[in-house]
Amino acid sequence: MKCSCIKDNEKKIAEIYTERLGVPCDVEAKGVAFTLGAKPGMSPFMPFTVKADKPGFRGSKGKEISMFFSFCPWCGVRIDEEERGAA
Repeated sequence: MKCSCIKDNEKKIAEIYTERLGVPCDVEAKGVAFTLGAKPGMSPFMPFTVKADKPGFRGSKGKEISMFFSFCPWCGVRIDEEERGAA
């Protein structure tokens, strides 16, 4: 990603919880994938659960799929397809 929002948010949340809890905290963003496109990097995604009466989608867990963002959800900077591995 061209922006540093993921790392910036991890740092901000760690600072807030370190202050609230009175002990050092580590924060790691979930919903972030390491991508191996033309430009390896990180890309945020949002997981979804799909449930249907079909093999692989049945049961209480269903099947998890992910939607990758085209833009940073925090600052709006475009994430290139090359960075997401979609090129």
